[in-house]
Amino acid sequence: MAKFSIFAKESPLTAPDGGPLTQEHHAQIGEARLRSSQILRAARVAHRQMIGLIVMGVPSVMLAFMGGFSLTGFIMGAWMTAAGIMEGIGEGRIRRLNPQIFNTLYKNQLALGAMFIVISSWWMLELHFGAEGKQISQQSTGLSQLLGGAGAGTSSVVTSIVPLIAYAAYGTVFLGGLIECGLTALYYRVRGRQMQQYLSDTPDWIVHLHRTGSI
Repeated sequence: MAKFSIFAKESPLTAPDGGPLTQEHHAQIGEARLRSSQILRAARVAHRQMIGLIVMGVPSVMLAFMGGFSLTGFIMGAWMTAAGIMEGIGEGRIRRLNPQIFNTLYKNQLALGAMFIVISSWWMLELHFGAEGKQISQQSTGLSQLLGGAGAGTSSVVTSIVPLIAYAAYGTVFLGGLIECGLTALYYRVRGRQMQQYLSDTPDWIVHLHRTGSI
């Protein structure tokens, strides 16, 4: 009676002609692994981007409904979540050596950065000219009055420092969109060109083994 094992045996790698791999074939596979390793690090970058964006995006959507609906907060949270999902999709496609995904991730980061810049700029303008600035000014004035017993100097510091904290927070979002997203987009652009070069220089049979996870 034939015996069956629950453990599937791995199919042995074969050469392009269907025969066993020679030493030269193994050398070509080793070289291809080495050249692709740097490109495939982009999958780990996409994975970290996915986690970070979703972890920040989902709570931002929920916070947008607390204390009155914030349209800009909702847009930012939903956008970050969607961008994080795209990064997760990109991670899988990078591992399958899909060169087109790098262009998608490049545009994803540019759009994300533009969103951060526009919304943070709006928030700073609103802080300076709009109702939010007046509200923060009233709150800081009230806080300084509570601390009036500590002296006029302390009250003056409190009145001036609260708006500065808000500007610093919004400015951080602005710089994050400009620097972080810009550098990540550039990173994807470079890695995309490297993958195109890798695919054009690597034998098709090795690319096929790579895409199927055989190597």
